[in-house]
Amino acid sequence: MTFIITLIALVIERFFDWSHLRQWRWFTLYQAWLISRFSKWSPIVIFLICLLPPLLIVVCINFLLTGWLFNLIKLIFGATMLVYCLGPNNFWAEVYAAIKILHTEEPQIASEKVRQLFRVNSLDNPQVFHKKFTQMIFVEANRRVFAVFFWFLLLGPVGAMLYRLVDLCKLRGITTQALAAQVQNLLDWLPVRIFTFIFALAGHFTAVIQHWRLCVFSPPIANDVFLTDCGIAALDILESGRIPEDGSAEKETLALLDRAFVIALVILAIVVLVI
Repeated sequence: MTFIITLIALVIERFFDWSHLRQWRWFTLYQAWLISRFSKWSPIVIFLICLLPPLLIVVCINFLLTGWLFNLIKLIFGATMLVYCLGPNNFWAEVYAAIKILHTEEPQIASEKVRQLFRVNSLDNPQVFHKKFTQMIFVEANRRVFAVFFWFLLLGPVGAMLYRLVDLCKLRGITTQALAAQVQNLLDWLPVRIFTFIFALAGHFTAVIQHWRLCVFSPPIANDVFLTDCGIAALDILESGRIPEDGSAEKETLALLDRAFVIALVILAIVVLVI
């Protein structure tokens, strides 16, 4: 059932943009209410209160649905929760939109729109821009998709919800931002190591493994650097240390990620069959 849910969610996320169905305003309002009501409390306590009620609700619903219609209802609930916890905006849709913007808009307009989508500036320096953009594609692929899948596979719907709520606390929770960032780094540590190893299988194996073996035990705070270094190594597109400035790097990155997710599905299928 886990493999079926994962396959359904990945196909939906890859080929359909259902971002408009992911409404997290309720959590933002809930955060704001907690902070206004318990502003003098420790950020740790506020952070835990932000997380626990939604997680407990998901746990209870998942438990109560067990056995209904041969677990068909539970499968639908799991797939719905997984799709809901991805994003919150569709990863592939936004990357393709950003690439299109670069080729169709005025430089200043393009710079602002790409900054809004992926927090990338420096359009006036093409080398810096394309390198940062490529790096952010790898980072967002993990935070929006792979890490959510990883925690779903380990803990079920509550794992996917946990990761997304922590990410939202980091992005929108003024009081909990620093703490949520630390927790997210911890949650990312293992998924990033697995994701980058899959990069080796999907791309330039030798280059990735050399870096992977040297930095695999780096601390959680270095997750993004480790992820992007391995990703660029897997692409094998650097020429004299410079990244292509014609947009091919970003397209190659998406192709690498597509291969990586297919390989991840194959590995999951093998694990399910063996177990």
